[in-house]
Amino acid sequence: MKDPEEAHGLAHFCEHMLFMGTEKYPDENYYSKFIQSHAGSSNAATSEDYTYYYFEIKNEAFPEAVDIYSQFFKNPLFTDSATDREMNAVDSEFRKNLSSDSRRLSQVEKSFIARKGSVLNRFSTGNLETLKVKGIRDYLLKFHLDHYSSNLMSLCMVGNHSLDRLEEIAV
Repeated sequence: MKDPEEAHGLAHFCEHMLFMGTEKYPDENYYSKFIQSHAGSSNAATSEDYTYYYFEIKNEAFPEAVDIYSQFFKNPLFTDSATDREMNAVDSEFRKNLSSDSRRLSQVEKSFIARKGSVLNRFSTGNLETLKVKGIRDYLLKFHLDHYSSNLMSLCMVGNHSLDRLEEIAV
């Protein structure tokens, strides 16, 4: 519901772009390779009013994984090279979901529940048409700055480490 009028689906696009390298770990595939090499998995999802990110990994790799992961929220790169590719990934996801009855039902429900002009009626998934706008990187940077702040976010960590060690990892 925080997408700018000029770029519907920006929150979802930002979710995708965060995985594409950071200042500390600039290789676009660094995180996914690290997770896979330590028997882990990771994903994220964006809804109307929140985005959540999660991963699981072997306990011994947990501290390093948290460091890599935390960089998404501190210093993402949002590179030009990843932008077109991830716009296409968002568009592909949109096209795949066109035949989803539950997605269509949700859209119909929102069109009846929300008043005309409500942010609930915005196109939250995004596609090439809504995201291929001039200055999309600037929109991404502003969105990240405005909405990815520790005072607006929550963190939950579960592991076999002591509570003191989990706190140390988090800090």
